Amino acid sequence: MNKIALTVLSAFAGALFANSIGAGEVLEDVVERRFPLDPAGTFSLRAIDGTVEIFGSDSREVKIVATKKAFSLERLNAIVIRVDARPDAVNIETTPPPTPRHRFSDRSGTVEYTINIPQTARIARVEMPNGELVIDGMRGASIAASLGRGQLAIHNCFCDQTIHVIRGGLNVFFDWMDARPFAIEAEIDDGNVLARLPTDATFQLHAVAREGHVSSDFSPMETRKRGDASEINEVIGDTPVARLSFRASEGNIHISEVIW
Repeated sequence: MNKIALTVLSAFAGALFANSIGAGEVLEDVVERRFPLDPAGTFSLRAIDGTVEIFGSDSREVKIVATKKAFSLERLNAIVIRVDARPDAVNIETTPPPTPRHRFSDRSGTVEYTINIPQTARIARVEMPNGELVIDGMRGASIAASLGRGQLAIHNCFCDQTIHVIRGGLNVFFDWMDARPFAIEAEIDDGNVLARLPTDATFQLHAVAREGHVSSDFSPMETRKRGDASEINEVIGDTPVARLSFRASEGNIHISEVIW
């Protein structure tokens, strides 16, 4: 995992779970499973609060390590992980403990997922209400991911992507730019977008912050302002194969040039 991505996400680590359980001993249950999956197969996940890390690999299987955490044994056992596995598709559904009736009742219950899948698989759906979501090293047909509140990071994924965050941070990192054409459609409702690309990257960029500011280390042009909105729409380089679209309803967008 790239150090930049880890740095961005580490600040959020543990805070969500600590807030949800209060003081006391944390109970854990670790589940590990492996399922075969065709390299061109489909993967999907519906998670609960916690963390999700998905890594593309050269294998022909899905490896799942899930750590369930809760403040009581009752709520720990109430977390249910169901896997529907076929050779061409793996679908994971996570059910949280029931919502307590009383305001000050125990509300604990999270899952930390570490998942390895074939890097050429299609990620049809990853849904997560609150926490940290990382997707790293994918080269399949596409990625579709959504996060309610927290931090989302996409790292070295050379495929079409549709990404949405309601509140928090949205981060897209590339250590290099591949010659393979791909398009990213990334949107955040409340929060900032950060994209880090190598200095020799070529791409089409369209970034719009409806109530915020757009800036780019690559751009020789002035950011256009229309009322509270800020926008950059231009081509960087001579033969771009990547199309990057970033939108923020309330927040800023920055395209950072990284020199290795």
